[in-house]
Amino acid sequence: MKHHIRLTSAVAGLTLLCAAPAWSGGLAISSQGAIGMGNAYAGAGASANDVATVWANPAAMIYLKNGKQVVGLAGNITATTLEFTDQGSTVNPAFGSGPVSGTTSETNDNNSYIPNIYFARHVNPDLAFGFGLSAPFGTSSDYGDTWTGRYHALETSVSAIDLNPTVAYRVNEKLSIGGGISVQIVNAKLESALDSAALCYGLAPTIDCINAGISSTNTVTQDGSATIEADGTGVTFNLGLLYTPMPGTNIGFTYRHGTDHELSGDADFTLNEQLAQVFADNQIPLFADTGTTVTASLPATVDFSIAHALNPKVQLLGSVLWTQWNVFDQLVSDFDNPAQPNSTVTFNYEDSVRASAGFNYFLNEKVTLRAGFAYDQEPVPNPSRRSPRGAANDRYWYSAGASYAFNKKASLHFGFAHLEVDQSAIDNTGDAPGSPTLRGLFDLTANLASLQFNWQF
Repeated sequence: MKHHIRLTSAVAGLTLLCAAPAWSGGLAISSQGAIGMGNAYAGAGASANDVATVWANPAAMIYLKNGKQVVGLAGNITATTLEFTDQGSTVNPAFGSGPVSGTTSETNDNNSYIPNIYFARHVNPDLAFGFGLSAPFGTSSDYGDTWTGRYHALETSVSAIDLNPTVAYRVNEKLSIGGGISVQIVNAKLESALDSAALCYGLAPTIDCINAGISSTNTVTQDGSATIEADGTGVTFNLGLLYTPMPGTNIGFTYRHGTDHELSGDADFTLNEQLAQVFADNQIPLFADTGTTVTASLPATVDFSIAHALNPKVQLLGSVLWTQWNVFDQLVSDFDNPAQPNSTVTFNYEDSVRASAGFNYFLNEKVTLRAGFAYDQEPVPNPSRRSPRGAANDRYWYSAGASYAFNKKASLHFGFAHLEVDQSAIDNTGDAPGSPTLRGLFDLTANLASLQFNWQF
């Protein structure tokens, strides 16, 4: 059979590059603190009720009450269940178009802990600075070795830590401005199965594949695997302003610039013994362990928020968050192995919007109750661009929370959100020649909880 070098380079790249949706819309769920979670993050850039405004809108640090310095410590729990039902996944027509072998249903249960730390300090009435540590992106999943989508994804673990020093300045009685620098540290581990016979037919003489006993494609017992572990650091910035047109009404505007990430790491391949011998006999230098670098552009965001005191007891909140996902058009993977060409995978994501509304009810001096709702749009344009590494769809947030002030300095906050997610269809063949088609439905349920302690001094 004719050698197809393009086949191997694309398949090897795909094991890493299909992880991209995990960073993006996918399963990346906002967890920036308990107060915001209780409102579905409505009005987060305008309410100035919480030290987490270091992330949401640094300009609002000027308006933090009760103390020259504020510290916020939050722990967030994300519990998700992702169920997949196969609806006719097939091997590539070059290998017969038959059904993909393996388990046709799969369930992923994942519980993740996400910490937040925020600090803000007034230098004087017109100047403040702050610092935030949060996790804006992250997901994990681990499918069984025998499921029908194993050639698209097995294990995924992606996390990003954001370090964000900020400053705020009061321009006049109605306007404050702020900004900061974000350093994002990303770690990723990604694993996929390799179809031994498909690779053999694509690279080696047919007779050698047959003699080695790996003539049947799509065979679980003959699968190999590819694992990528990589990390990198990106730097970006954020800007914000807070305008108070009248007492009790705040309007916030926040811009967070996109990030160019370059992750460096290792690609480790475990090949079927017979396939490894065929490659050695034919001096095929591909699918050997190698270093790799992947580059991608992550999007900018623009948030418009409003907070209005309807009366001394009730504060109404609203936000619209726009995310520039159209910059996330492709990922490029550059392998250190000179025999293995670079690989490019196209995503063609679309810009997305999250709209949220909520309220705070100040029951008394010690207790605040809150609730919120949000519609969170998914950037994946169609089922052919959806990945099992990030299989979510449009989301609907139903949130509630409460705060208790022990005194003027110490307070405890709780937030909970239940997310209903539209059923997600996938019909993904991938960009690699010879790739199988994963066709089916994902059902995702997600619950988030956050507990936060604020100390003012």
